[in-house]
Parts: sequence; C-alpha cells; structure tokens
Amino acid sequence: MSIEIYKLGLKRPLPVQVTEVSKPFWDGLARGQFLLAQCQECERLCFPPRAVCPDCHGQSFSWQGASGNGVVYSMTRIQNSPPVYDFLTPTSLAVVDLEENVRLLTRVLSGDRALAIGDDCRLVITAHPDGYFYAVAATD
Repeated sequence: MSIEIYKLGLKRPLPVQVTEVSKPFWDGLARGQFLLAQCQECERLCFPPRAVCPDCHGQSFSWQGASGNGVVYSMTRIQNSPPVYDFLTPTSLAVVDLEENVRLLTRVLSGDRALAIGDDCRLVITAHPDGYFYAVAATD
C-alpha cells in the first residue's frame, strides 16, 4: 500500500541509525511504504523493527505494508527542546494506534485541521534532503 510522500526542504536533526534489522523499513519509506515487521512464528506485527519478537522471542520476520490509517491515542505539545531540535519547535507529537493494532509515536504535521485525541489520522512519509522519515497528519 502506497503512502503519500511530503517533500520537506529541511534536514533531519539527527541522522537515522540504519541497521541490518531496520534497513527494510527505511528502504520501504523510500518506496512510499510504511512496513511493519511480522514475526513468522506468532504473527505479531512489531514497530519499531527489532531482532527478537517481544511475544514469542522468535527471530524470523517478514514485512507487511501498513494501511497508514490510525486514531490519535494521545498527544503533547513541545515548546522547548535541545538546541539540535530548535528549528522544529514548537511541535506536536502523537501516539497513534494504527489499524494493524500497532501503536507508535510520531511527529504531527501542521495542516488545515488540528488533531485531537480520538481523531482519525493518516501516516505520511516525509522526504528530506538526507533521507526519509514519517509523521502523521489529519484525514481530510
């Protein structure tokens, strides 16, 4: 499933640490996909990608594309930050429950409509000069 990519002109504040375990996830973002690791033993979907399943301790995973649809579980607004993040503040962060029963923390993109707890939302991929990342936006 393809997820909308927003091109942003700013660099990410810190470089992403791509590992052997997380490389398929980051490669998926570059193709417009938000991939979740699925344990091949118990079928649990995991995010972030990890080497060992938190449920059954299995070590074999496949990758499943997420729909990108979710609901805001919790939110916070950050007014102050360490200097490396100054250009991003103030900003909002949200804990989002995806349709696939995975919960993740992400930055909220500002848009036409502000998000609130309980709102439907969608993941978007953000393209930066130095790579890709992800955020969440309000649904139309």
